[in-house]
Amino acid sequence: MIVPGYAQPVWIRPGTSDVAVFERMFLRHALDANSYPQQGRVDARARELGARAVVIDGGANIGLAAVWFARRYPQAKIMAVEPDPANVAMIRKNAAGYPNIVTVQAGLWDGPASLQIVNPEARPWERKVGEVEQAPTAGTVRSVTVNELLATAGGEPLIVKLIIEGAEKAVFRSNTEWLDRTPLVIYMPGDWAHPWDGAGRTAMAALARQPYDWIVRELCVFCFRDPAAAPTEISAPAPARCG
Repeated sequence: MIVPGYAQPVWIRPGTSDVAVFERMFLRHALDANSYPQQGRVDARARELGARAVVIDGGANIGLAAVWFARRYPQAKIMAVEPDPANVAMIRKNAAGYPNIVTVQAGLWDGPASLQIVNPEARPWERKVGEVEQAPTAGTVRSVTVNELLATAGGEPLIVKLIIEGAEKAVFRSNTEWLDRTPLVIYMPGDWAHPWDGAGRTAMAALARQPYDWIVRELCVFCFRDPAAAPTEISAPAPARCG
């Protein structure tokens, strides 16, 4: 599909949740926060960092948010993280014209773990990962942390977007020192789809310890960090895993 202002067409799978993703990204402009004064600080930080700016698109689905970020911040490195192999194939197709997008087939977590997609029958934008308790199988997905992505990219966080279907319970429970340096976290609470799992409580507790302004837009919470605030105390590392 042709989107005005974009040099490359975007690809979706008709009759799937891709259509709704397209509408949110390019018709309803779900990630556009220009009307908020805090967004100006994020853009200023992007200019300061230049090629060292890193945007992490957690739960990248088919890569439409990654494409939006790549156009908005052409100097930044966009790390598009997605566990589902069919979605990953679509990311690679959509990202073909954007050299600053890096596709990472993995599940976001807070440490080493063997993961698997626990609801393969769900719609593409609802795929969820969970830890594998038995021996790893051919269907497992590797885990990756925000800190590892930043180290791989070799830069500083600009935006971390997390639409990860309950995996925020793991991402926010430990190893969250990246929050001290991230001007904007875009987080979609998923408790409506995962009742009583505690993912939202874990995420909100970690975010509340930071000097963020919170603005609700569409289905997401935009958390803008106060640039004058001192870093908070670094969280403890994740406990060692047995076995």
